[in-house]
Amino acid sequence: MGRLGLAMITLLGAAPGAAGQAPMPGAPCRANSAAIRLDHVVIAVTDLASARLAFHDTLGFSLKPGRVHENGLRNVHVRFGDGSALELISTGAGEPDELSEWYGRFLTQGDGGAFVALRAGPPDSVLGRLGDLAAEAVVFESRAFDWVSFPEGHPLHSVFFIHVRVRPPDEPAQLHHRNGAMGLAEVWLETPIPQTLADMLARFGSTSCGRIEGPDGRTGQGHGLADGMLVASTGDPSRGGDRVLAVVLDGERSLPPVRSAGVWLSWRGKLP
Repeated sequence: MGRLGLAMITLLGAAPGAAGQAPMPGAPCRANSAAIRLDHVVIAVTDLASARLAFHDTLGFSLKPGRVHENGLRNVHVRFGDGSALELISTGAGEPDELSEWYGRFLTQGDGGAFVALRAGPPDSVLGRLGDLAAEAVVFESRAFDWVSFPEGHPLHSVFFIHVRVRPPDEPAQLHHRNGAMGLAEVWLETPIPQTLADMLARFGSTSCGRIEGPDGRTGQGHGLADGMLVASTGDPSRGGDRVLAVVLDGERSLPPVRSAGVWLSWRGKLP
């Protein structure tokens, strides 16, 4: 049995108070007055059926069905009670467009975290805070949600802002996870120019959290948001230079990082 299986047996089967469940020391770095929050992380996978099995059966997440989009993209969601989420997404048969073609190119490098979505209000508010960065931003508006993103090749391409107008209700069972996960606490982002991300986040009131050590030994610059932290690390140019490296979840107990679908996942237990 591999490291992932052993780690998840510890997570799902250990009794309260067992070894490995002690809360992580220190208060999380936050910027309570910041106008920006973590919304969700998009994880692109080659085989959606296998990813669903791993996230549900092995990792202990409850899943919310997604849908098949006209461009062939298919998804499934991991929803949390605080409104944050993980989204598993894959390509499929459909009428290809710019987005689905980008996911196809991304997946040639293997499964992995494609985007982190942030909440900072409607597009007009986001564009106002972006200032000169808004000149290259792309705005999409619909009846259900709006987003502000950046084009491929831009240092902020792996980040987008989402404003949900109508959110489909979640079933209580979809918000309860056997692994105790309760929401996004920290997202690690590989980016070609970390300073550009830092400058952008500062415009929304983020705070500096200093250098943070990551799950694979590298370090990154932490940025405290209203409800979590975004950590920026220099990306690997051989893989495009930008992708989500890791996600830390608020949870009922702590667990060292495990890797699934190309992303490091770990659980940060409640502070005493």
